[in-house]
Amino acid sequence: MTAMASPGDEAIGLDLHELETFIAVARLGSFSLAAQQLHVTQPSVTGRVQRLEASLGTPLLIRTTRAVRPTPAGAALLTEASSALEGLRKLVSGFRQDARLARQRVVVASTPMLAALTLPSIIRGYGQRFTDVQVVLRDLRYPEALAALESGTADIAVLAYEEDDKRFSAQTIGRAEMVVVAPSSHPLATLTSVTVAQLAAHPLLLVEQYLPMRERIVEALKPSGLTLAPYTLVDNLNTLLGMLDAELGATLLPVTMAARKRMEQHTKVEIEDLKLFRTFSVVRSSRAQLGTAAESFSEFVIQSMR
Repeated sequence: MTAMASPGDEAIGLDLHELETFIAVARLGSFSLAAQQLHVTQPSVTGRVQRLEASLGTPLLIRTTRAVRPTPAGAALLTEASSALEGLRKLVSGFRQDARLARQRVVVASTPMLAALTLPSIIRGYGQRFTDVQVVLRDLRYPEALAALESGTADIAVLAYEEDDKRFSAQTIGRAEMVVVAPSSHPLATLTSVTVAQLAAHPLLLVEQYLPMRERIVEALKPSGLTLAPYTLVDNLNTLLGMLDAELGATLLPVTMAARKRMEQHTKVEIEDLKLFRTFSVVRSSRAQLGTAAESFSEFVIQSMR
């Protein structure tokens, strides 16, 4: 059984070219002027108007030797169609503008340490080369950065990523060895290297993403029966650096970050008998297709960090 369509379900069945042509003729009062404006032949204009009238089953224009003017039905259609098409043009124009802006905008998610110490100089270099692209950097915790990728609120993420998650694909861009960074007054600051046994007695300042590194040190200490001193967990990089500057303890950092100018007053101490590394990657959603700007920025990051 075929369901009967209600009046609100009835298809309009009008051709946009025919409507635009009718509006041009009605406004200009001339088929020939409408043809010039639309860059088509006059017979094409006549044919479009005739097809529209046939489709609606009513005359829309009164043609005389002197002028062309709308019928009452034509005047009503002119008002409604003009308003509808203008609204449609604005909507389509907005869509296209958003698409253009999206192609020229890259949203990058990254964890606080990379966002503060590594990416700003890369973004500056990219901006000097590609002046028409806006790069937005979002400083997020690791789980939030991955959530931003999955939701589409970030195009790419630059992370220390060492997972096997089918939701994401990652391209490795580098690996950095972890070192102990100690304030000048700290007992470890007199050493150039340290064993895990020597490290055991010293509480560490740690950000959350480096807790797996501490667990590896704990595992390395088990054969000797030693335990690692309690640690202090800090929320973000700025707090960590502030506590380090206040000489409240030593921390673990990738050697590339430990070499930054801000760290010059602190001592970098290698771990002799346990090599800890962080692997950095450009990560994207497996379901998303990157725009031109995001692809370009990804390649720039990869080249800059390798």
